[in-house]
Amino acid sequence: MARRINLVPPSERARTTTNVGMLGLVAGVIIVLFGLGLAYYLLSNTLDDRKKELEDVKRETQQVVAQVASLRQYEDLAADREATEELVQGVYASRTLVADLLDAMSLVVPENVWLDNLNLTTADPGTTVDAGGRATTGSSDSKLSLSGSTYSFEDVAQLLVRLQLISSLSDIDLGNAASASQDATVKSFSITAVVQRPENMDIPLPLSQVEVEGL
Repeated sequence: MARRINLVPPSERARTTTNVGMLGLVAGVIIVLFGLGLAYYLLSNTLDDRKKELEDVKRETQQVVAQVASLRQYEDLAADREATEELVQGVYASRTLVADLLDAMSLVVPENVWLDNLNLTTADPGTTVDAGGRATTGSSDSKLSLSGSTYSFEDVAQLLVRLQLISSLSDIDLGNAASASQDATVKSFSITAVVQRPENMDIPLPLSQVEVEGL
């Protein structure tokens, strides 16, 4: 076998050298590209998770809105019931107990006094009243007017005094008192008074006595 001889002078022969700078640059580019790819992958996964969470929140919000809409009718019913109960409480608080008033009058009217006429007008139960029981808005005060006969003016005065014992009556006024035209021994009279709300009306109506049906 023939031996190979390199005829190129030793000074002209090419020498193999390593370019360290270029190698570092290439490695750096590769690392940067890998980092960018990894960051894009991680951020893409995070974005997908956030989108799913957003969809879940939107779905839950729609469910809550639907529940609120379905419960609003019960809120309206509760408001109507509260308004009705307040109305009933107001009527209860401002009502006039006619039976109690007449019962009290039957106890104070003397036996020698007989009534010919008795009129009682009461304020609207929904009317606002002041501390004295008089109406402040709406209809007029509750009033009592009566006329009758007895045998003397002293009996009339006694009747006036006894009527003042009834706590629900105030401003008791003697309209007139005179002898009857047919019989001088009989004295006729007329009396007016303001009917106040009884003191026990300040006690609110127990809600157990109020029954409000939902519409």
